[in-house]
This record gives sequence, structure tokens and C-alpha cells, in this order.
Amino acid sequence: MISIVNAVGSGDLGVELDVAKVESDLDLPYTEYDPSNYHGLYLRLIEDGPLVTVYRSGKYIISGCSAFEQLYETNDGFLTTLSELDIIDADTEAGFTVQNVVCTAQLDDPVDLNTLSVALGLESVEYEPEQFPGLIYRPADYPAVLLVFANGKVVVTGSPDVDVAECVFAHLQEQVTTCLKQ
Repeated sequence: MISIVNAVGSGDLGVELDVAKVESDLDLPYTEYDPSNYHGLYLRLIEDGPLVTVYRSGKYIISGCSAFEQLYETNDGFLTTLSELDIIDADTEAGFTVQNVVCTAQLDDPVDLNTLSVALGLESVEYEPEQFPGLIYRPADYPAVLLVFANGKVVVTGSPDVDVAECVFAHLQEQVTTCLKQ
């Protein structure tokens, strides 16, 4: 029903970093640091793997994971890599937490977005088909945003975990059934 397409987490190493030096010390398939373009260091532990963005403050973000296991494995690998370079201690606790889960799902039928936008309540919906082909729904009772497309495809974003994503999608399904199939 719900599929994870991107899990994002963040942590804090608790130390300030010389990001340019960190980049030069790393022997990884991909690193990019161009402070004239962006102040963070981008790196990948494996070719086409999740992206880790590291900041001078010691804070970092991991994105592009299709499962929680991959997110945590990437975090562990990142901390191990920095520990091996003596940038952090091996026992550093980075306070790593999941920040956002992006999921996709499919409604049973195509959706009339004009009718749905009115039925869901204009205060919680943005729908401007000239600018974006989907309806943006921000249900008041859920910490997530749903992008609903006419073909029935739904993207759930901003959710802190899969359970919330499943609950908000079930809420949408109920609203679609109630509002559009009367």
C-alpha cells in the first residue's frame, strides 16, 4: 500500500569541522565541496548510494535512502569513516534521528481534483493546475503533506515515520470515498 521512496535523517557530530580538509582526507567514490556554490560537503560512501551533506558545525543530513535499514547503515558507515580518519571518536553519539519519510501510494480510482479540493476544504488544500498538476493537501490532524494526482497517485511527505504516512493515507482514502463517491 505505502512504499518508502526517501528516508531522511540527521545528526550532530558535536565538533566543528574543517570541511575542505575533511574532503581532501576522504577516499570515497564521490565528494563535492564548492563553498562558492554551497557551504556543505556532499559525499557518498558507495557509488550511487545515499547522499550525506556535512556542515562546518558538525551537523549532517543523510538523504536518498529507500529503507530505514539503508539510512541507519549509511549513518554507521559515515561515523566509522570519520572515526578511522580520527575526525571523531569511535564512540561518538551523533544523536541521529529520522527527520522525514517520503512515501508513495495509489488510490483505487482516478480522482477529480477540482471536486476533491472543495470537498477537503479550501483552507487545507492548494490546487492550482496551471502551476502544478497535483492537489496539495495539508490535513490539520496529521504532521504530513499529501500530493494527490488525478491518476490516483499520492505522495506523502513530511511524515516522521511510516505509521503516520499510513494513517494520513488512510484518512485521505476515507475522505475520497466519503466525498467523491456519494
